[in-house]
Amino acid sequence: MRVIAFYSFFDISNPKKLKEEINLFFLLKKIKGSILVSKEGLNGTITVTQKKEKNTINYLISLGVLNENIKISNYSGQEIFKEFKIKLKNEIVTSDFGLNISEIKQSKFIQPNDWDKFINKKDVKIIDTRNNYEYKIGHFKNAINPKIDTFKEFNKYIKTNKDQFQNKKVAIYCTGGIRCEKAGPLMERYGIDTYQLKGGILKYFEQTNSKLWNGECFVFDYRVSLTKELSKGISKLCYGCNTPLTIKETKSPKYEKGFTCPVCFDNMTEKKRRSLKDKREHWKKVF
Repeated sequence: MRVIAFYSFFDISNPKKLKEEINLFFLLKKIKGSILVSKEGLNGTITVTQKKEKNTINYLISLGVLNENIKISNYSGQEIFKEFKIKLKNEIVTSDFGLNISEIKQSKFIQPNDWDKFINKKDVKIIDTRNNYEYKIGHFKNAINPKIDTFKEFNKYIKTNKDQFQNKKVAIYCTGGIRCEKAGPLMERYGIDTYQLKGGILKYFEQTNSKLWNGECFVFDYRVSLTKELSKGISKLCYGCNTPLTIKETKSPKYEKGFTCPVCFDNMTEKKRRSLKDKREHWKKVF
C-alpha cells in the first residue's frame, strides 16, 4: 500500500464545487483517506495501491497540487483509513494568522539537499514549528522547541520571542511543509529573515541521508511515526489520551498498552477505562 500526503496553496473560486468533483473521483476509485478543501488550496493524505498511484498523482496535479508537495511512503499494515472523507474548511491548516495567498507565495525555501549546509552556519537559528509532542519523537540537531500544543500558539511564541531572532537567518521546518508555509510569512511580518525546508521533514528523509535528524518523525495517522527510511517507526500512541510516546515512556509503570501512559495515568477513571476496551480491540485489528 502507498501513502500519498499532499498539499498546495492556490486560489479556489468555488471550494464546494471542487469538493464534489474530488469526492466523486476518489469514491469511484475506491480510495480511502482524508482531504481538506478551502478557498486557499488543498491538503490531504490518502492510501492507494501501487497500480492506482500514477493516475492518482496525475489527478492531484491537474487540480493544482504541486508535484514537489506530494510525498509518498509505504505502509504494510492492514489499513490506515477506514473510509474516504472530504471536508470544507476556512483554512487547509488551521492557524488564524490572517495570511493571504500572495503573502504565502513570497516565501523563501531551502531545498532538502542544501538544508544541512544551511543550518550548520553559525548565523542561522533553527525553529521547529510543530507541536511539543511531535518534537519529542524526533527533531533536527540544535532545533529550538517553541513548546506549543497547537499551531495556533505559534503566533504568540513568535510575537513574544521576535527580538532574539532579529538580524539573523532563521530556518524553520515541519512534517510536510504546510505549516511552514504559514509560519514563514508570519515571521516575515515580524521582521524575521525566514527560510523554510522545502517539502518538510518527509522530503528531507526522501532525498538525503538525514544525518542531522535525531529520532523519528511523528505523522497524523495510524502509523504514529516514520523512520528516516520512510517506513513505520517504533513510536507508540497512547489511546487513553492520544499522546505519542517515546520508547522510554512505554517502559514507565504508568504505561498500559491501549489504556494509559505517564501523561494521563493519574486522570484515568474506571468509566473511561471501560470505554477504551472497544477502541483497543479496533487498534489490534488495524495493526
